[in-house]
Amino acid sequence: MPLSQNKTTCFFEIGAKIFFALTIIFIPFRWRIDVWFRPMPPLYSDYTNFQLFLTDITLIYLLIFWFASLIIQPRKLNAGNALIFICLIGLTVSGIISVFGSVDSILSRYHVFRFILLLLFYLYIVNELQSPLWVIVPIALQIIIQAPVAIGQSLAQSSLGLQTFGEIFLDPQILGTSIIPIDGIRFLRAYGLSDHPNILGGAIAFSLIILFAVILYGKNRLPLFSSILFLISFPALILTFSRSAWLSFGLVTSFMVACEAFAQKWDSVKRASLLGMLSLVVISPILFQQASVFEKRVNAGNVINDATMQQRDYLLEVGNTLFVEHFARGIGLSATPLALKERFEDFPANYQPPHYVPLLVAIETGVLGGMFYLILFLMPFMLFILKWKTYIHQPYVMASLALIFAISIVSLFDYYTWYVTGRVWQWLAWGIFSLALQKANE
Repeated sequence: MPLSQNKTTCFFEIGAKIFFALTIIFIPFRWRIDVWFRPMPPLYSDYTNFQLFLTDITLIYLLIFWFASLIIQPRKLNAGNALIFICLIGLTVSGIISVFGSVDSILSRYHVFRFILLLLFYLYIVNELQSPLWVIVPIALQIIIQAPVAIGQSLAQSSLGLQTFGEIFLDPQILGTSIIPIDGIRFLRAYGLSDHPNILGGAIAFSLIILFAVILYGKNRLPLFSSILFLISFPALILTFSRSAWLSFGLVTSFMVACEAFAQKWDSVKRASLLGMLSLVVISPILFQQASVFEKRVNAGNVINDATMQQRDYLLEVGNTLFVEHFARGIGLSATPLALKERFEDFPANYQPPHYVPLLVAIETGVLGGMFYLILFLMPFMLFILKWKTYIHQPYVMASLALIFAISIVSLFDYYTWYVTGRVWQWLAWGIFSLALQKANE
């Protein structure tokens, strides 16, 4: 290959990696451009508008640079793990089929295009991601940006004037702002630069789990740097008051430590124990100062009677009705809120998707899409059960499993990992897991 051609290829490859890193950094960012404003009251406009997020822009540039490098220097592409790739193709095809039965076919076609971009994003990961640092460093930068903003919002109980960067104008007295009512006070949950505290909570939980993996499995000074960032950022997770993020983080980190104990890697267990104690020290002032708020959020063990949980139960019920009535083709990608509006005239809750992704996928893409998603959902758990004695000695596999498990837990309680604000997390996890399996089999 001529030297000039080699330099050009290198330029595009490096450019693609930079945009890959930016895509990860910007995942939770709310900043976006409304390409086509389509108001359909009383639906939340984000469900119906055509929007371009920062992650969309960087993802498109990533693919442009990658394709340019492939044109200049053609090479055979690898599909990664065969089952994961087949299921992702199946999900994409199911999304295409859902357009023909969609209650908003234009919107569903728009999201099919997004699914195709995500499939290409997966292919980029399994073919070009050579070092875990290209995930670790962007994750660290993401949390460095989001955590201080979240902590500042909670302390100030208002927004911080960062609307230029996508921050929502936050006032706990305004209806629609996510708050926790306690003794006549409306306590503001931390948003960061995201669209909702649950979205931020998930992003911070997933990022902290990646950092925790570095602390357990990393070498040289990486565990030390990751521990410092972990301790600085951990209060931000607490202040989102996202129960699904708390649960996901707690279960997955406990799982990771248990695996290290089974593998008799006592240095890692001691490191994790020390980190746990320091984390409690860091958040203890918050816990003591806002004890009544935490008690209210946890609802003193009476979560079933919580109004939010009752609304979610109702959404599951009507979601089941939609699935039964449209099981063959689904109601169309991202068309659930409009489908609920058209199907149920008397609706005692906000029109929003059920907070249970396995059902939501089946509602929107039909039984075929639901089947492909269920395989992707269960496959990591089944593989770990079958090969746990091998996997607990493979850091890349364990780290990718941890991220997938965390996202899977959140997807049982919230829907954003299937919608625009969280899809990149899900496809990133599938790509990293596929790549880790591939490296483990080499």
